[in-house]
Amino acid sequence: MFPLTVVGRDKKIPKATIVLIVMNILVFLWELSVDAQGEGFLKAALQNYGLEVCKIGEQSFGTTALDSFRSMFLHASVAHVLGNMWFLFLFGGLVERYLGSIKFVAAYLTFGVLATIAHVMLGNTICTVADTGVVIGASGAIAGVMGGFLYLRPDAKVKTMLGFFRPFVWSVNVPAFLFLGYWFLTDILQQVGWIGVETDVAHWAHIGGFIAGFALMFFAGFFKPAPKPDPLEHLAE
Repeated sequence: MFPLTVVGRDKKIPKATIVLIVMNILVFLWELSVDAQGEGFLKAALQNYGLEVCKIGEQSFGTTALDSFRSMFLHASVAHVLGNMWFLFLFGGLVERYLGSIKFVAAYLTFGVLATIAHVMLGNTICTVADTGVVIGASGAIAGVMGGFLYLRPDAKVKTMLGFFRPFVWSVNVPAFLFLGYWFLTDILQQVGWIGVETDVAHWAHIGGFIAGFALMFFAGFFKPAPKPDPLEHLAE
């Protein structure tokens, strides 16, 4: 299932969300420039600027913290960065409006850190000479945004592409709690090996980030009520 849009999504520009998207894309363009220098250059750069799980404890806390921050803006492929940015664009706006732009950025970075901690503690990284467990990608932080969205608007409708029927795209409106719940459950099942094939995806980072986002919005709800749904949002389809 792939999300096409959130029905009734506020058309106001979520400034912090857009800034984060632009930053990620600019960093990826830099990665492409490094890759163009020759074979092995990009891999070396990712190891240098990303978080190497196997070096945690061997290097200073400051270096580890900086690597963890930088790794949130690094991606492995075009599909990786574009997929992440699309999910951030769809689900980030509501969370940003609820928290405010500055708090949203702080929360986003916190989700990313907590996602990384979950991966480091539970990811069972096997350290070898060839593989030092480099962690890159914004998906842990974005999973936190998705978890936050789930708490704030579980009833929101996500227009979801299920397949192609020439010449049309087959899509349905799915409640957010079903779409995001399916996404979360799929990550859990992939992590335990019940579905899919073995990949280098950091499923524990997704799971940890998602739980962190949901939990933050839950506790924030004691101080600020979740936004009420617009009764006319269905007219925006």
